[in-house]
Amino acid sequence: MKGYIKGKSIILTDSLPENIKDGDEVEVSFSVIPKPKYSFPTFNLGIKDEYLKREKIYESD
Repeated sequence: MKGYIKGKSIILTDSLPENIKDGDEVEVSFSVIPKPKYSFPTFNLGIKDEYLKREKIYESD
């Protein structure tokens, strides 16, 4: 199964198999999928959350 980590929770992207029900004990293993490496330099844009708000975008000078 595949999923991703958000905060301290694991979000599954696939649905659970039909034979698993509440209270069943399961074994979980983790493997980190490496991010793609690009042949050109990349960087984070670093846009502040406050600049994504409608009030800030349409603010008059």
